[in-house]
This record gives sequence, structure tokens and C-alpha cells, in this order.
Amino acid sequence: MRIVKKTIVMLSLIFTLIGLLTFVMTYQNIGFNEQFFEKWLTATLWSATTMAPVGFLMIAIISKIVSIALPKATESKQNFVIGISMAVIMESIMALVTTINNIDVKTVTELTVYWWQAFVIALPLGLLISLIMSLFVKPKLERYMAN
Repeated sequence: MRIVKKTIVMLSLIFTLIGLLTFVMTYQNIGFNEQFFEKWLTATLWSATTMAPVGFLMIAIISKIVSIALPKATESKQNFVIGISMAVIMESIMALVTTINNIDVKTVTELTVYWWQAFVIALPLGLLISLIMSLFVKPKLERYMAN
């Protein structure tokens, strides 16, 4: 029963964060129109199914690299670097998935323009979320998941 509860907590957190970011990206790509909610929900589902596995792998890799590169840094400083790194990497991937979902691009140049617009508009929110997650939520979540 505890594993189900922990899974629900993690999935709720993942879908909430990804939903917020894909909302901003979808708005940037297509604005509010009759297709907005369908495109947003589709982008959220695609991003969640691609981002969750990638995210877990990336946080493990980045955490290892940061602990090797900054062995004397405090845990808070390491988490800060991890948070910034995760935001940039995950936002890049999420912006790509969202843009491909929302826009029928014809060229790589067009894809790059729409991807960049989605990435740039969502990055401040992604950085804020990532820093809050890595500095405050991650330590508590790790303790919760360990119990």
C-alpha cells in the first residue's frame, strides 16, 4: 500500500510540473484558441511519458557529475547546480516535444524558431520550479520515499 501511495505522490508531482510548463509552451506556440486544451493535454501526456524516464536518468547522471566536480560544496550548493542543469536540459526536451505536438513544421529552421520561443518563455518558470524542487522539495521527497 505504501508503494502505491508513493507512486501517486510522484505521478501527481510529475504531471503538475509538466502540465504547468507545457501550458506556457503551448500558449506560446498557438495562443488560446479552440485547439488549445487538446494540444496542451496531448503535449502534457507526451512530455510526461518521455520526460519522466529521461528526468530520472538525467538527475542521477547530473547528481553524480556534480558530486564529482564539486566534492567540497555543501549539499545546498550542489542541489542548486543540479536544479539549474536539470531546468535547462528538461526545458529543452519539453519545448521540443511540445513544439512538435503543436506546430506542423516544414523545416528545421521553422522548428528551431518555434522551439526557441517555447523554451525561452518557459525557462524562467522552469528555473524557479527546478530550484524550489532541488533545494526544498527534493530533500523532503527523498526522506519520504526512503520511509
